[in-house]
Amino acid sequence: MPSNAMPAFGGTIWREGSESSDVALIQLWLNEARVRYPELPRLTVDGKFGPDTLRAVRMFQKLTGLAEDGAVGPDTWDALYAAYAAVRGAGEIWPGISMRRGDAGATVRSAQAKLRLLVPWLAEDGRYGADTANAVMAYQVVKNLKPDGVLGYETWQLLYGA
Repeated sequence: MPSNAMPAFGGTIWREGSESSDVALIQLWLNEARVRYPELPRLTVDGKFGPDTLRAVRMFQKLTGLAEDGAVGPDTWDALYAAYAAVRGAGEIWPGISMRRGDAGATVRSAQAKLRLLVPWLAEDGRYGADTANAVMAYQVVKNLKPDGVLGYETWQLLYGA
């Protein structure tokens, strides 16, 4: 199923024990979905798919008629984004945690696509390795930010034109 979400589903099924900027985005989307589904618990956005996130995902799946497997695959990813977009409008948002070397997923791939405008050789593979860190540092230098190679809030806001 093609993804309608922003960023598009990256192919990783997120489940309890997962940890990433994509999980932080899932937590943000779940928190916003509370407007439409007030029975959902408020989550701490920390990028860690623990028992609270599992419970919220299962509850969201039940409320929206999805398979209640507690995992975030393409159908749940798109439904979560749709619930978020219904409240906040469409578009990409800061995932709530800084991205750095070792991170992987849809949010990293999205940032790589944006960074390719400055660094055309950068691969859009969804893995935050040395090349991505160097591209982020180059972007930070151009934007007069501290060149630390970490895609934090300020770098994200400038990169995404917020």
